[in-house]
Amino acid sequence: MVIVRAPVRISFGGGGTDLAAYYEPYGGFVVSAAITRYCYVVVQPTADGSIRINSADYHVWEQFKRGDDVRVEEPLILPKAAIALARQRGQLPDGVALFLAAEVPPGTGLGSSSAMSVALMQALAAQARQPLTALDAAEQACALEIEHLGKPIGKQDQYASAFGGLNTIEFTVDGVTVRPLGLRQEVAAELNARLLLFSTGQSRDSAGILREQRTDTQSKALVVDTLHHLKALAHQMSDALAAEDLDRFGMLLDRAWQEKRRLSDRVSSAAIDQWYEAAREAGAIGGKITGAGGGGFLLLYCPPQKQPGLRATLTNHGLRELAFDIDFIGAQVLPLSLSEQHAAADINVPTPAR
Repeated sequence: MVIVRAPVRISFGGGGTDLAAYYEPYGGFVVSAAITRYCYVVVQPTADGSIRINSADYHVWEQFKRGDDVRVEEPLILPKAAIALARQRGQLPDGVALFLAAEVPPGTGLGSSSAMSVALMQALAAQARQPLTALDAAEQACALEIEHLGKPIGKQDQYASAFGGLNTIEFTVDGVTVRPLGLRQEVAAELNARLLLFSTGQSRDSAGILREQRTDTQSKALVVDTLHHLKALAHQMSDALAAEDLDRFGMLLDRAWQEKRRLSDRVSSAAIDQWYEAAREAGAIGGKITGAGGGGFLLLYCPPQKQPGLRATLTNHGLRELAFDIDFIGAQVLPLSLSEQHAAADINVPTPAR
């Protein structure tokens, strides 16, 4: 049995510049952090050579007998594609049982789909005794989502999840470079204490928003100009953090959010604008909607002394806080206890009876 967990992420600045439509001609740059909310994959061999997939999040499971064709289609298209890719790479010689679960729901802007992709590729490789480096896990997850499934997404989520930590990530036609910001421990703790996440209770169609942005990047000067500004603000965020000027970082979050709203009228909404304004009036210096926008989580930077009032305000608006810390480990294969090792020899990941 192999258990892998991969963290989701919060993106601070530069989102959208990690799409190939932008970074191939101009180069992309983002600032992001992995957080202590995870996607999990459990994988173990099956005695009869069957393929079994069980998703706790979607309450869906499927089973295929030895030799059956596992078609890459919904439901459970992501793990099916991961199985197909692992088989192509010689990482799936026999049948396996997969169990998938996430601490955050899909469609909430925290990069859970990409974190699950990283966990899947790492878990299948580890089961085949071919463990992946963080770079390999990120690249294989990108290949899974972008090349094999044709998702109109960028690359920052996969690298943030695989590497963990607080990083700048640069994208060019020659590759991706992850650079830890290297903050002193006490500064990283102060930043962590000033960051808050609140669920809006609204999921969103990130693929639709990103597909539109990818098209507009190739045809609309305003979108390209906005992405140039977002990239410049991401560099300023990196500089502010390196200078340990945390409040300036918070102000830059606000400037980047105002800029990002120019990308599309689908990035924000009347409700999101209302919640954000209420948060600012309650003491937040800056913030943004996570991911492509349109819903998900509201990320806020707020001084500790203002946080009780901020929490009360957003609770009154019906938003729920999600506690987290910055994850500095990234995707990892979790060690098994002795009892788990013995259990793995006797049981398979359970699936519901038909």
